[in-house]
Amino acid sequence: MKPTLKLVAAASALLSAFAVSAQTRVQIGHFAPFAGTLDGTSVTIRVNGADALTNVRFGDFTPSYVTLAGPGQYRLDVVPTGTSTIAITATVNLAANTDYTVLAVGDGQRQPLELLSLTDDNRAPAPSQLKLRVVHAAPFANTLDGTRVSVRTDAGAVVGGLSNVPFKGASGYLNLPTGSYNLKVATVDGSRNLIDAAPVTLPAGAVITLVAVGNGVTQALGFVAIPLGRLNTEAPSDNSAAGAWFNPETAGQGFSVLTFPGQDRAFGAWYTFEPSGGAQAWFHFDSGETAGTFGQRGGPVTIFRSTGGRFNAGPPSIGPQIGTGALTLTACDRATFSYVLPAPYGSGSTALQRVASPQDCAISSAP
Repeated sequence: MKPTLKLVAAASALLSAFAVSAQTRVQIGHFAPFAGTLDGTSVTIRVNGADALTNVRFGDFTPSYVTLAGPGQYRLDVVPTGTSTIAITATVNLAANTDYTVLAVGDGQRQPLELLSLTDDNRAPAPSQLKLRVVHAAPFANTLDGTRVSVRTDAGAVVGGLSNVPFKGASGYLNLPTGSYNLKVATVDGSRNLIDAAPVTLPAGAVITLVAVGNGVTQALGFVAIPLGRLNTEAPSDNSAAGAWFNPETAGQGFSVLTFPGQDRAFGAWYTFEPSGGAQAWFHFDSGETAGTFGQRGGPVTIFRSTGGRFNAGPPSIGPQIGTGALTLTACDRATFSYVLPAPYGSGSTALQRVASPQDCAISSAP
């Protein structure tokens, strides 16, 4: 995955502003969503009064560390492009033989514009491992408590103890095995998902700072991984698919769907009849039994056949897996359920309408 940023020329300008030394290095990122367009977020970054980086837009970061003249105090100013107004200013004390990441954060409305300075640890991880630091730079609420989030896997497990992270909060470095990761940002209790990254493979030996960015208004919520670039995201799981569904052409049959957004999961029942007619057939399905996850527009499920039960009595009637399927929302009150089952049921699909719409349905039209 290549970085989306191209600030090599700007970094060279910063290098020329100071005598090159191997003592102190800094990486700079712009994650302050103070305007509704990328061009509107463009800024110049000055170091000790001299222009160092120009036309830096939201989401940009220097592609590599910039070496400074040495340890000491440095004044950093952020100036919106085309103006002489200093929007952010700070003096940072930089030590010798130390790497830093300095991020412009805040949106000037919900959270103030300021610079966040982090001390980096670029020592190599163990073989087949990587180091991941998580930073919360998404000013989506106007109180600090309102910005608190948890960092979780798609299944809902809290990652690295990050269960209550406020805006500007940064974790230590987590030592993780290389491989594919599917992470999300959720409310502290995990009941509502805010940012859902698409699965991404993180390479061995990497030292990565994962930054939650955006405010959901002027700039979209998302993730930027320094030095990899912006990560692809998915629509966060919610309760859009929850409720009762049926096909008007086969009235008396239907689906009942329960969703668990914190686990990116859905469980449901399919009430229908045998192909020969007369006898009822009851299937149930669970997305947690598949390799996929159940998102805002639905997802794959495993289908089970329920048999052997008696009215209001045991034994349990949960049966073995007999097929697979997928529920796909095309609008808030429209969906399709496809299925692959053994004989005599076969494979096919059915168009569904919702009996009642949930209040938080986020699906307005087909993608």
